[in-house]
Amino acid sequence: MITTYVLGAGASFHAGFPFVKDMGRALTEWMLAREGYPSFPFRATVEGLQAEFTDLSNIETLLDNIDNRIRGQAAGYSVFADVYKPALVQALREWFAEIHQQEQATAYRMLAKKVIRPGDCVITFNYDVSLDRELKRASLWTLGDGYGFRVDGFETNSPVKLLKLHGSVGWLAGIFNGAMSGVFAVPSGGVFGGRPIFSGADLSAVGYRGQADPLFPKGGAAAISPLILPTSQKKFYFDTNLGNMWEPFWDSLWSAAEKALGQSERIAICGYGLFPIDERGCSLLLNRKLSAEIEVCCGSDTERIVQQLQSNGRNARPAGEQFFEPWVESKLLCQ
Repeated sequence: MITTYVLGAGASFHAGFPFVKDMGRALTEWMLAREGYPSFPFRATVEGLQAEFTDLSNIETLLDNIDNRIRGQAAGYSVFADVYKPALVQALREWFAEIHQQEQATAYRMLAKKVIRPGDCVITFNYDVSLDRELKRASLWTLGDGYGFRVDGFETNSPVKLLKLHGSVGWLAGIFNGAMSGVFAVPSGGVFGGRPIFSGADLSAVGYRGQADPLFPKGGAAAISPLILPTSQKKFYFDTNLGNMWEPFWDSLWSAAEKALGQSERIAICGYGLFPIDERGCSLLLNRKLSAEIEVCCGSDTERIVQQLQSNGRNARPAGEQFFEPWVESKLLCQ
């Protein structure tokens, strides 16, 4: 039976990663304890944002406020675009990497070793790479095509696809093929190339120690993090003066997710809130043609989500266990 797993923050919470509602407070506290770098001043960024907005506890509101300042282009907007927002994103990457190194993802480990099977698909809205690592350890995932796009130099035919529809802290978008200075032409794949690139540290985090991405410049890369941030107006592209970049990349991932869901006999939704702010995710599960039996394990939101799915003609039911860790344990007992 082909199964597609749809995972949200409730699935990664057991590994130490935050819910969106707690992210603003926890991230800014982490940043206040660190100076950062000249290009990414962590403490100074939080202090500057506190002076502007006072309450930084809601990450969605904070990011919306920053985007509004950037779009409005009022006096001083460049500090929001060039310092505050990049510093927040870099801090998020480093904070998640620190959590990842603590090796806490026991439920993900069991899910990968005992529950997920070759031919299954995982659709995740989480940024962390803990499940990526566990699937690699279980020989169920390979980098060459396991994310839904080709990465030259790595083995292909991944037994399981891992589609990260809001991006990953392990991905970078190289700018002009990593060029740091001088005159250079726009690469064939656009300013940011045709796919994410991977640093050595990011490869090690998912189990590829000592290997290198052939597209990652040996001298380092001028790059940004391609995360779809939790804002009220999510942009699945880079907005540049040369036009929108990476829109086809994101569209291809979402099309692959739609195809996987449509071909599945069973769908398990775990820890994903199906909230209206995630309009594209809601449309994927509520408005597309699905015939699979859907099991919902989403904590206190389970009944609401089941009702939403049923109201849209889905064959949905609540799981026997409504929180991720006991849900995984229940799957082990059924084997």
